[in-house]
Amino acid sequence: MNKKAIVVLLGLLTMSTAGFAKGIAIGAEAASRGFNSWGGRFVFHLPSVPLYFGVGATSNAGTVAIDATVDYWLAHGHVASILDGYIGIGLYGAVASSGNFDFAIGARLPLGLQIWPIKGDVLEIFLEVAPAWIPLSNAGLNATTFELQPAIGFRIWF
Repeated sequence: MNKKAIVVLLGLLTMSTAGFAKGIAIGAEAASRGFNSWGGRFVFHLPSVPLYFGVGATSNAGTVAIDATVDYWLAHGHVASILDGYIGIGLYGAVASSGNFDFAIGARLPLGLQIWPIKGDVLEIFLEVAPAWIPLSNAGLNATTFELQPAIGFRIWF
């Protein structure tokens, strides 16, 4: 790896942790798997851990799936006024029972916009779109399975 790549990587890591050394955040989001199944997730961030977690459920045609996301923000920055943005990389997993055991495991690329409507950055409202690659499921290995995972939600920072 050349020196320029190392400098860029260190810069991105610094940006991703500098803005969120606050502590704990808890919230909720309305989320979807490919726009065809909507549900809700409990979302949280722990102090000193550079990961963002989501645990919830989605429903589609009478089948309920329990899912989880774990994201690492590669870059986070100020866009304008009360608007910030982020880009990350993460993992996605889901399990469901619709007569037989179904599961899906994959990677995602969360892209988000944040609005901070209250002075002091206590309340975060976010809109996120996460292109996801789901290569492993109960149907076997399929490297061509992609979906879009949109979400809208909020976090309260303590």
